Amino acid sequence: MGGCFSVSLSCDQVVNQVSQWLCVRESYIHCLEENLTALEKTMDDLKAKRDDLSRKVEREEDRGLRRLTQIQVWLTRVETIDSQVNDLLSVRNTEIQRLCLCGFCSKSFKKSYRYGKRVFMMLKEVENLISDGIFEVVAEQAQASEVVKRPVQPTILGREKMLEIAWNHLMEDGVCILGMYGMGGVGKTTLLTQINNKFVKKEDVFDIVMWVVVSKDLQIQKIQEEIAKKLGLAGDGWNQKDEDQKSCDIHNVLRRKKFVLLLDDIWAKVNLTKIGVPYPNRENGSKVVFTTRS
Repeated sequence: MGGCFSVSLSCDQVVNQVSQWLCVRESYIHCLEENLTALEKTMDDLKAKRDDLSRKVEREEDRGLRRLTQIQVWLTRVETIDSQVNDLLSVRNTEIQRLCLCGFCSKSFKKSYRYGKRVFMMLKEVENLISDGIFEVVAEQAQASEVVKRPVQPTILGREKMLEIAWNHLMEDGVCILGMYGMGGVGKTTLLTQINNKFVKKEDVFDIVMWVVVSKDLQIQKIQEEIAKKLGLAGDGWNQKDEDQKSCDIHNVLRRKKFVLLLDDIWAKVNLTKIGVPYPNRENGSKVVFTTRS
């Protein structure tokens, strides 16, 4: 007859498929305590692997290298899984108390089934993370941080002394921030440029020298963008982050470096913390130099 079809399955096939399905469902309940114990132990193994890898990465970063993106992705996945496992284990006792008949059944089959399935699936995910967490290389050479020598106007007679005074003062151990102020056109930017160029001979002292033009329209993300380019952080992923995330990324790099930040043409207060720049002090040996009309 047109438009009709039939499917023929043997009775044995149907029984086998139904039996397998029921066994899988019941195993989530019957093996719940066993799976919970395995999940807790496997999660401890994963966290130990995470801690070892983090220490290895930090040692490489202390050498001036930059962690690979795949390392950060894996570490982020571990933190996410850790939180999810903690949520599951926090209701462990309540779920076990639902079991009856020596763990073969549950007082609430539906709830126990759902919980048991989540535990089983989470155990497999943790095991997969452990397998994925094998890395031969964890960091790479960061972008070159050499000082960019900037073009500068010929030094006006008498300015050599001013440059010498500013430079000598900046190089004192107790001086972390140096401000140069004056009305427009007196040569503040020229003096800052000359200071920047003198750091060419100090590349073995400072890890990185950054130049940022702030201008009257203060934009934190614009400053972050210029710093990110110098640190090798800029890219597609960077553009998707908000101001706070960018601040954290910048801080995590600069806190390991002895840096110089040159800010030209400041018109308003610049919050270094908001940008992500660690406050310069005697301990970190970093310097901030700025020019302003105020």
